[in-house]
Amino acid sequence: MDIQQLIQILDQKVQQLYQAHLSKREEKIFAKFDRTLFSENGKNVSFYLKEINQTLDRIKTLESNDLNHYNFLAERLLAQCSVLSEALTRKNTHLTAPQTTKQTIQKSQHSIHKLPPRERLEKYYEALERLNKLYQQHKDLALAEKNNDEKIRYAQLAEVYKKRQQKCQEAIDLLEEYLVFKEELGNRENTENR
Repeated sequence: MDIQQLIQILDQKVQQLYQAHLSKREEKIFAKFDRTLFSENGKNVSFYLKEINQTLDRIKTLESNDLNHYNFLAERLLAQCSVLSEALTRKNTHLTAPQTTKQTIQKSQHSIHKLPPRERLEKYYEALERLNKLYQQHKDLALAEKNNDEKIRYAQLAEVYKKRQQKCQEAIDLLEEYLVFKEELGNRENTENR
């Protein structure tokens, strides 16, 4: 995979993020973001999408022979997309998710983005497995429930978990693509150094 292919993949992922949150552009996000990812906290979704786009534009216009520059910016873009998606997901499930699940997810999310890519990928897979179980559990509860209000509530929670599964899978796909790219760069550098 060359730089242009990486840029195309990153561009597609950013477009998917835009499309997924187009209707929420004016919503405020009160999550505290790492200052290395976003310049300010407490802004609306469009502000953060704009900053993500700026990072993508920097990658597109970067004219460097040092592949570490591309790696650094690609990792930053991945982290920006992940934390924004998670902040929006947390916001959407804030009122419906059971308290213990919410606390567990929030604690694990803070440290996950500081991990090296391979370890982060493992955590993403663990999170996907948990989301799969939660989705199936709530889907089964909705089918088994006799009370119509509870049936609707379980079905809505199942949908929330389904959307989070999709976002988690997108993060996994993007991270795997990045790791393949990084591995290919490493192989190429080793070949050139011989």
